[in-house]
Amino acid sequence: MIDLHLQRRRFLQLGSLGLAGLTLPQALAAETLQSTPGRAKSCILFYMCGGASQLDTFDMKPQASAEIRGPFQPITSSVPGVSVCEHLPLLAQQMHHFVQVRSLTHQETIHPQAVYQMLTGFPQTSSLSRRGFERVDMPHMGCALAQADIRRTALPKHIRLPEDTRIGGGGALLSLRGQDAGILRAEFDPFPVEISPEGVLAKPDISRLAEVSQQRLADRMQLLGRLNGKHNLPIASHESLRLDIFHQQAFDILSAPSIQRAFDIEREPLALQDRYGKHRQGQSLLLARRLVEAGGRFVTVYWGPDEQDWADGKPVRVAGNPWDTHRNHFPILSDSLLPRLDQALSALVEDLAERGRLEETLVVWMGDFGRTPRISRPWASRDHWPGAFTALLAGAGVKGGDVYGRTDHLAAEVTERPVSPADLSATLFDALGVDHRVVIRAANGLPHQLSSGHPVRGIFA
Repeated sequence: MIDLHLQRRRFLQLGSLGLAGLTLPQALAAETLQSTPGRAKSCILFYMCGGASQLDTFDMKPQASAEIRGPFQPITSSVPGVSVCEHLPLLAQQMHHFVQVRSLTHQETIHPQAVYQMLTGFPQTSSLSRRGFERVDMPHMGCALAQADIRRTALPKHIRLPEDTRIGGGGALLSLRGQDAGILRAEFDPFPVEISPEGVLAKPDISRLAEVSQQRLADRMQLLGRLNGKHNLPIASHESLRLDIFHQQAFDILSAPSIQRAFDIEREPLALQDRYGKHRQGQSLLLARRLVEAGGRFVTVYWGPDEQDWADGKPVRVAGNPWDTHRNHFPILSDSLLPRLDQALSALVEDLAERGRLEETLVVWMGDFGRTPRISRPWASRDHWPGAFTALLAGAGVKGGDVYGRTDHLAAEVTERPVSPADLSATLFDALGVDHRVVIRAANGLPHQLSSGHPVRGIFA
């Protein structure tokens, strides 16, 4: 079995650009299609593994009975008439940048199927992830974008931080489906960048080998071009042209100091690093901002199984999904999850706005599903609830301060303007300038339409 993560790190060294080492250009090559002007140059998807409670964050129901509303109180925000949870005071001051989509809904009550549908925009219809050597899952939205988008970028178009989202307990953690390119070719899998639970970045090795000068790198590219011309392979001329383009793109990655510097997160002022938070989520979002500045098109940041749970009144590390709060729901939210979310997400949006980059960057906050309106016993917690839940979007021309969709008095059912995972995926493609109806080719040659949903254009100005 080939370790694709290790292979990526190796082929990004200059040594892999030898006479026969075409791995990087092939990984950058895609079935590119004509794109349309988009509102956003890039997207940062911040995904809450396990599913955040709509009632205890942004769709609060303070008039409901105690077993529905819970102990948290709403506070005012920067948008008149829009309140958020009291444990999100920093985000409260940034709500004029966000549109709240309170009407997300689907029918999947189990994590694997819910994650799959939220990340791909398609329901999971098969229990198999592979049929022989052929992958059968639908692609992650970022992976589909990487194949469909014609825009040239030096960085891989879809980058994943800080690790895959997983499920399980103890030593049996399994990566959930829907996070890779699936039926598309493996080179469209997300480029992995690792950040430890303590917020320490493991930099990918994308620099030139120390003994190789810039001139020597250029000479190797020139020689490779001559060899490609001399040893013509039996492929169509347009395919040869495309391969040449992606060889050049590989050269750009290896030679551009700006790309290498994108991963130098320590270049950021200490005060800004502290503002995001010296933890995995904060540093992941800070790096995501640097990556989109360097030309990354789609960065997925998972808030996965590295969070703390509580036992006997003391924090303990657990292997499960942090937002899957079946036990001790309210202490975990108030003491850990919400303060960290408040710090990291507010810092990202405020930072992008201050740099003048929010209008070209779509920021999306979402998770598996919501949580039950009625607080469960005996654990004083909330369980899975896909009937109605909330996502946040900022930047790229969204109607900041707006609320799209409505739920009933319990935040249990959508009563106005429902939005499906397919609609959300279509919206992201649309915002990024790619027609969601575009058909690309799977690895086996069969057609795949990017999304079956409808863009929610009402959230944009």
